[in-house]
Amino acid sequence: MKQHKWRRLVQNYQTVYLMIFTVYLASVTLQTTTFNVMYPHKLGVLVELATLAAMFGLIVGFQALTPRQIIGEVSLLALVTVVTLTSGAHYLLPTVMLVLAARQVSFRRIMQVYLAVVGSILLLAFIAAEIGLIKNITFVTDDGVRQSFGVVYTTDFAAHIFYICAAYLYLQARRFRLVMLIPALLGLVVIYQFTKTMTDTIALVVLISGYLVYVYRRKNQHFKWLRPLLRYSFLTLPIASGLMIGLSNIFNYQDKLLATLNDALSTRLALGQNALLAYGVKLFGQSPIPINGWGGDRVNTFTNGVGLTTYFFIDSSFLNMLISYGLLFTVVVLAGITWFLYQRTRQNDYLLPVIMMAIAISSMFDQHFLEVTYNSFILMLFAELPSYHTTVGVAFDQPIVSPRGALTDES
Repeated sequence: MKQHKWRRLVQNYQTVYLMIFTVYLASVTLQTTTFNVMYPHKLGVLVELATLAAMFGLIVGFQALTPRQIIGEVSLLALVTVVTLTSGAHYLLPTVMLVLAARQVSFRRIMQVYLAVVGSILLLAFIAAEIGLIKNITFVTDDGVRQSFGVVYTTDFAAHIFYICAAYLYLQARRFRLVMLIPALLGLVVIYQFTKTMTDTIALVVLISGYLVYVYRRKNQHFKWLRPLLRYSFLTLPIASGLMIGLSNIFNYQDKLLATLNDALSTRLALGQNALLAYGVKLFGQSPIPINGWGGDRVNTFTNGVGLTTYFFIDSSFLNMLISYGLLFTVVVLAGITWFLYQRTRQNDYLLPVIMMAIAISSMFDQHFLEVTYNSFILMLFAELPSYHTTVGVAFDQPIVSPRGALTDES
């Protein structure tokens, strides 16, 4: 009887969490589209505050935490509160509350909600932009016409497609057939052909390649030499962040290799170094940093010659986190996620580490790592996860999710 009541309580908890998450996700996603001119700012703030209050109520009222867990969560919330007040990045608090409140919630269900909500809003924005209801911001470059299809900027649209493909592939990991790659490949074509965004093109290629290696590694002996790549994939996050921060810190125009790399990365190393020199790194972050980007309608201003001397934007999630939110917050986030991924690999579960490998590469050059409207994978830290092991049969029609605690041979 008690077990039945507990199961019912957990189910109700999950339902309430997913409902609140749906509303919040819809709100923040709408604000990444050109529907944002129709979306009242006050409504967005109210949704954010309501999400904060609801998540706090779920944690306090329904989670049975140990003293150690309570100390850990209170310490994390205290840090995030200080960083939020210092930096003005108010989205951090609801994001962290969503992460903490995800205990007892199926991560698969979270990703299903994410895919349905974000996918639906992007489809609606695409249709509205095509019929002229909202703006389809486009501009011409040497590579051709770049379109945003109702999103505020072309790179943001590309990022949405990348993260949607990541969520889709994660959900297909129960049963896999090659035909299931078609949506991800179409996403790759859309990103490359219509947005000309190399960051998400490369990241999606890495994601698809890593995913195939993950699924096929036990069937095809040719992939045997790649198994260490999967085993140590949890290290991609600290390596990617360290590379981006380190290269930006040592950048010098006199160094031909660094100058060539800077040109290949659209001057991101130079911009990162400018940010480090101008603002430095504080322990708890700093006041909002003024930026001049090319997003939205500003593109007309910044492609007429003025922007060549005034453009300043910290694209890298890792650099932005370090400079804007501080050293302590950055270390806690990167170390916490890396430790979580390490624990997954110890359980012979390489799916999330492989997906996060692609996300880390993307986050070296874009700013969406901590935004749930893009990267809802950060909600995995406390959510209920299935144990993914490769037990794929010859026809690839057997489930590759083993019950929690089941043992499989990963040699």
